Amino acid sequence: MLIVLISGACAIHLESIVRLDRMILEWFATCRSLACDQFFAYVSWAGSSLILLPVILAQAVILTIRTHIQNALFLVGSFVGASTLNNIFKLVIARPRPDLFPALSDLPAGFSFPSSHAVQITAFVLAELLLLNITTGARWFFLLNMVSGGLILLVCISRMYLQVHYPTDVVAGFLIALFWVFGLATLMLPDHNKRGFFGRLSL
Repeated sequence: MLIVLISGACAIHLESIVRLDRMILEWFATCRSLACDQFFAYVSWAGSSLILLPVILAQAVILTIRTHIQNALFLVGSFVGASTLNNIFKLVIARPRPDLFPALSDLPAGFSFPSSHAVQITAFVLAELLLLNITTGARWFFLLNMVSGGLILLVCISRMYLQVHYPTDVVAGFLIALFWVFGLATLMLPDHNKRGFFGRLSL
């Protein structure tokens, strides 16, 4: 994770990466339409902590009542830990938000790199999948992976479409959450959870 952040912090100052970021945002600007504006504005909310955190806390309470305390701690730790690290990295790297085109939503407070929405939706989805893989049949688990992957992709695209993040912001956010959740799973989840998850992914 630190390698990703250090590499990303260096890469965002390279002319070729800056040019690529700008080219992608310019392309999204040419794709604007009223329908897409509304669609991605709604999709973006799926990565908001205002939506995800209450869901996670409610699940954690249910898991705790059912005496699955370790799973509850893993779920909360995945989301809160990834979000906290992300906010720290934002302050350290301090990258301004895009200003090439008018944003289609109010610019969030704070810096741009990495994307909080990308971190949050990725951490949420991966933690949920790791906990659900034991109780979900292989066919449904595959379908769940496809839907979940699509949701992560749409939220990441929405942040670029709305002109509130550069592409490198969302890529870094995705990778931070990926490494954090799987690292935490290695420490907290039983081996059969991880074997079941990766075994199904390899099918």
